[in-house]
Amino acid sequence: MHQIRRIDLNIAYACNLACKGCLSLSDFDRKGVMPFDDIVETIDTWKEKLTPTVLSIFGGEPLLHPKLFDIFAHVKQAWPTTTIRLITNGYLLNRFDPALWFDYEPFQMQVSIHRLDHEQLVTDNILQIVKQKDNWSIKKVDHAHHHYEWHKDNFKIWKSKFGEFVIPYNTEDNVIVPFASNPKKAHSICGNPDVPILYKNKLYKCAPIANILDLPNTRGFDYSPKHSDDNIDNFVKLIGKPESICSMCPESISHSIDHYKQGEVHVKHLD
Repeated sequence: MHQIRRIDLNIAYACNLACKGCLSLSDFDRKGVMPFDDIVETIDTWKEKLTPTVLSIFGGEPLLHPKLFDIFAHVKQAWPTTTIRLITNGYLLNRFDPALWFDYEPFQMQVSIHRLDHEQLVTDNILQIVKQKDNWSIKKVDHAHHHYEWHKDNFKIWKSKFGEFVIPYNTEDNVIVPFASNPKKAHSICGNPDVPILYKNKLYKCAPIANILDLPNTRGFDYSPKHSDDNIDNFVKLIGKPESICSMCPESISHSIDHYKQGEVHVKHLD
């Protein structure tokens, strides 16, 4: 059994945003969510092989999944001590009973701010959850991944503000192709350099390669994910370290977008 600091689990292709440079390639107008039974199969297949300290559930936009809370329950059944981290843009939080989130502790909610002109709207949605309990510890943090934090016992919410964001893919004539970068340089500016992902019952080094290989319009990628019956000892040793596949991403932050600008981030139900 391998204990891994954090693993991502993608549960939705679709997103209510269209951000250039999305790690899940939601800007390619992907639709739908992962079937619940497939998510359960992935969890059950891998639960005997690895245990994440934190399991990050994201998409697309995970709040679009109609069985989101059933997924939480199954994660807790498989890995009772694992912390669930929901990564969301926060726009749709007002569709849910704010008291429900506290049923899955230890629980974290990372809310990514993608447009500064909508930050107050998203913050108001967060505060509806915070109002459910008293005596929160609140602090401001000068870090992109933790900008403003509410913490209470085994429950934490924070806002992430990334600003400049490296686009993890390259296109030629509408076909996604690798950059052919220096792997060490590309890895050094990676947004998630040490977070593998479970995707369709396979284990990948990172979210971009899992999502890219799932699209039809790609060329030139040489990568084989791990299956549950594979030996993953070496895979685990290389978590957080550059590998040849890292050359698929850019090695310079010049290939970035501004996640705060309307032209780079389209909010489908508001713009």
